[in-house]
Amino acid sequence: MVTRRPSSAQYKKTSRQMRRATLGTHVARVPSPFPSARKDFSNPRRTRKAERGEIHQVLPNTSTRETRRDYANRMSQQAFIERAIASGRRRKIALFTVLAIAALAIAGIAAGFVFVSGINARMQISDAALTSALADAPEEGAIYTLLSASFDDGDSGSGPDVALLVRTNPDQASASIAVIPGNVRTKLSDGETHRLGDAQSVGGDAEVVTAVEELSGVQVSHYVKTDASSFVSLVNALGGIQVDVPETANDPDAGSSAIASGPQLLNGEQALYFCRANDFASLAEQQRGANDALVAQALFERFVGMGKMTFYMNMDECAGLVRSDLDLKGAFALLSSLRDIAPGSIMVGAMPTYTSEINGVSYQVPIADEWSAMMERMQQGQALQQDKQDLLSSVDPASFSITVNNGGGVEGAALDASELLKNAGFNVTEVGNAAQAVYDSTLVVYQKEDDEAKAEALVATLGTGRAVYDAINYSFETDILVVVGKDWQNILDARGSTASTGDSSNSTDQSYDTGTSQTNLSSDAS
Repeated sequence: MVTRRPSSAQYKKTSRQMRRATLGTHVARVPSPFPSARKDFSNPRRTRKAERGEIHQVLPNTSTRETRRDYANRMSQQAFIERAIASGRRRKIALFTVLAIAALAIAGIAAGFVFVSGINARMQISDAALTSALADAPEEGAIYTLLSASFDDGDSGSGPDVALLVRTNPDQASASIAVIPGNVRTKLSDGETHRLGDAQSVGGDAEVVTAVEELSGVQVSHYVKTDASSFVSLVNALGGIQVDVPETANDPDAGSSAIASGPQLLNGEQALYFCRANDFASLAEQQRGANDALVAQALFERFVGMGKMTFYMNMDECAGLVRSDLDLKGAFALLSSLRDIAPGSIMVGAMPTYTSEINGVSYQVPIADEWSAMMERMQQGQALQQDKQDLLSSVDPASFSITVNNGGGVEGAALDASELLKNAGFNVTEVGNAAQAVYDSTLVVYQKEDDEAKAEALVATLGTGRAVYDAINYSFETDILVVVGKDWQNILDARGSTASTGDSSNSTDQSYDTGTSQTNLSSDAS
């Protein structure tokens, strides 16, 4: 076998490779005076360092036989790719996180929207006629809201059994409630005379609003209603309501239980019974209205102190138990604007009425002048009624003489009423019978305008009746004449049921709103 001798070029190439692959200290080369066709380093700075014997990086020989430049470019490119991949991965993770958070936020917003929409669907009344009947709420000043409740207490019509006209003024932190009985006489859109309780069946919610506006002379901006079963569930859902019961309620027609006077935590069934009860020692309709107002105040106190989240969660359970023109947001905004109103400062008054019977139907008829004066005070933000104690303290009970006559045919009524007045310090000089027993209600008649305060003080003490100025149709020798009507039987019955519960209180020491006393004026009496 013949072995070829390496050529001179191969020797030189091998020599160069050996030198390049050798580590250590090198003696600086003497630059060749002849120009070289190839540069070892493209960077002059690296070339100078190499000539001084400084070697900072030695690139290994590779199987690809690539040059130093190509190898450096390839390594630099690989690092860039790895960095780019890592950077891209980080960007993807960040983008995924942002998208996940956004998706959760969108899902939360969607869930909240569905939650609120569900409450609104159960709570809000969608009725174009009602919307048309309601007035726009003013941006400033007083707002009137109508609370309508049907307690299924046996009256004709589908409700309301009671209507509460509520005036609120957030700017003045004041509120007042005018109680309108469900059996008040009014004329509805069919042109016929009805009880207010018939309005729902005649024309729906819009008819109720319009009827109350006609009675009161104010424009209603919001409407809220409930019925007996919903009312019970509402009170129970709130854990009961705290009410200071002014007089023992013991009315068999309202239910099978009784509620003692004093502070009480009422559950739903008890609260319904309390609102239905109408068998009181005096001023039965007014006392029932006052009780309804107390319940409304207690509910107001429970709702107005809630934060937004608490309110929304409570309304999830309570929506459908109360219906309103307001949606959830509007209801919370209205209640929030009333937070500065202390429940104990809410002024309450009952519509002044007397009982009248038409075609066999018993109505409560508004006493026009007193009701008009009461609504005027309400619109001015004043107290709706004069306190009983203020009335009594304004007169000297022994300074004028009184005649008491039985005008309703109730046995012993005149004697009972006279004893009540004497015990209160009044000067009763005559007791007897009226010429006719035709008086449905008790009248307190005065013939001098200056005696009006005295007559009102008597009405307040009796707990029923109505003060009447008449200098022509009645003849009597004393300063004031009291004609005891058939309504006194209600007082005797209520007093008996109160005594049976062990409550020692009587009609002379109860605190009532007496600026609007119930009276029964027979259509046959002058």
